Amino acid sequence: MALNNLDSYCIGNVLRIIDERTIIVSAGKSTLSVGTKIQVYEIVDTVKDLEGNDIDVFIYVKDTLEAVQTEKNYSICKKIEYRETGFKFALSPLLEQKQMEYVPLNIDKQDIMPLCPKDRLIRVGNPIKFA
Repeated sequence: MALNNLDSYCIGNVLRIIDERTIIVSAGKSTLSVGTKIQVYEIVDTVKDLEGNDIDVFIYVKDTLEAVQTEKNYSICKKIEYRETGFKFALSPLLEQKQMEYVPLNIDKQDIMPLCPKDRLIRVGNPIKFA
């Protein structure tokens, strides 16, 4: 699989950045509906199997947004986060919020091969895909 073969993932591109939470994308009603989640992304590298064959591409997701308005040839998408409500020091265990923690793997640090995006910022022209 070629590194620049985006057709299997790309459903459109960022056309315009309206504000810090809102973008216009080139996917309209035939592709998106209100509530559909999309991701702005960058192809970082090719993923290879143990024999060195290309099996896919590694996608760095810049952000996940939700379509809030769809038109014939474009859609407006916003960054929306749903936050859980609760009390930090709840009297009942049912009201407590649990925090997720990432725990390091038991690995040989010499085997680490980081995947680094070229640009972490959302820019006009970035491809989008379904989340």
